[in-house]
Amino acid sequence: MKKIKEKLLKITYGKTILQVVLVGLLSGLIAVIFKACINNLFFFIQKIVSNLPIVQKIIIFPLITTSGGLIAGFLIYKFAPETKGSGIPFVKMVIARMGNFIRVRSVFIKFLAGVAGIGTGMSLGREGPSVQLGAGCGAFVAKLFKLKGAMQEKLIASGAGSAIGATFNAPIAGTLFVFEELTNKFDSNLLFPILIATVTASGIARHIMGDNPSFAIPEISNTLNYEGLFVCVVLGIVAGILGVTFAKIIYFNNNFFEKLTKIPNWLKPAIAGFVVGVIGLFIPYVLGSGNLAIEALLTHKFSLITIIVIFIAKFLITPFCFGSGAAGGIFLPMLMLGAFLGYIIASLFNLLGFNVDPIIISMIGMGAFLSAVARTPITAVVMVFEMTAGYKFILPIMLSAAIADLIAQKLNHKPIYSKLIENSLKHSETEIANKTK
Repeated sequence: MKKIKEKLLKITYGKTILQVVLVGLLSGLIAVIFKACINNLFFFIQKIVSNLPIVQKIIIFPLITTSGGLIAGFLIYKFAPETKGSGIPFVKMVIARMGNFIRVRSVFIKFLAGVAGIGTGMSLGREGPSVQLGAGCGAFVAKLFKLKGAMQEKLIASGAGSAIGATFNAPIAGTLFVFEELTNKFDSNLLFPILIATVTASGIARHIMGDNPSFAIPEISNTLNYEGLFVCVVLGIVAGILGVTFAKIIYFNNNFFEKLTKIPNWLKPAIAGFVVGVIGLFIPYVLGSGNLAIEALLTHKFSLITIIVIFIAKFLITPFCFGSGAAGGIFLPMLMLGAFLGYIIASLFNLLGFNVDPIIISMIGMGAFLSAVARTPITAVVMVFEMTAGYKFILPIMLSAAIADLIAQKLNHKPIYSKLIENSLKHSETEIANKTK
């Protein structure tokens, strides 16, 4: 009897490993293809538009971004409304068994809508859609093996975490993201499948795209002195305040678009596309996720005034795009805003006679701003040092992230994805109440 049990356990473990490896393979591939499609479309459009005469450019580029929003909106609201927005709140609800489930079609719709919107210039990130795509891969494998309940949720969580790992080349952060954000608790039963899937997905991404950090940081020989640590404290405080403000602007825009009842939902992303297209003519670095803007910032390509203008524009246009219901996230835009905020604060202190490296403070700013908005300080810290290969600055990153999170807590700011779920449920209840009147 004991031998039979041991054989059954071996078979079960073998099946589990096969399932999570398959989830990792699919999640890694789809995350890489998703990123490649968005980047190729974005660069293709920018190349065409840059060669146009100024008058044609003013007319054609907003038409392109509007068309991208229109296509995204049509796909989302006509075929899979659950694919609107980031996708992270939806996956949280699925794992929490709140009555939501992942349809296979949602994977295709999220992919196409994300490429159409972000690829044409929508000021949103690809990480949220990638999480939903990865979770969809987990749901597909679960369906393939006819799994339900806890095992199905394990594969969905594994797919979501592995997609983050593959998207950012950050497997540790991908694993932590599941526990700190998606499940809000550490579950030892989840750790094994998530680790296997995340390692597999990240391995696929590195094999195809190379083993390089997400952001190419110039060689930094400086270290932080006491002046630098003081700047980190100030950065944490400012990031905490602005992070909470950013979240409130997101909630405001969500409510704004929800109140536009006379406009069909599928048309709303087109409005955001038009607005971002017009702004993008004058401030092109607000377009897309923010990778190019961060890379340009870290190579000192902007003046301080330009950095401030880009920061303000991104700070306002990203919530507007997100509120429209387009398929896109806020993770990468938050990292961009954090990097720009860090650079601004470092530059201002240097004008006052301090001597701090703006590049180092930019890296620290990424973690601080993300920590304040998402209220996930551990994921923020690990993600930043994985994405920048800046492990030697982990202590100041931890300091600023902790302070930013504390400030957000003192301002009664809930984690943004949990608050988005709460607001969504309230909106659904209001709609039901209005229909029954």
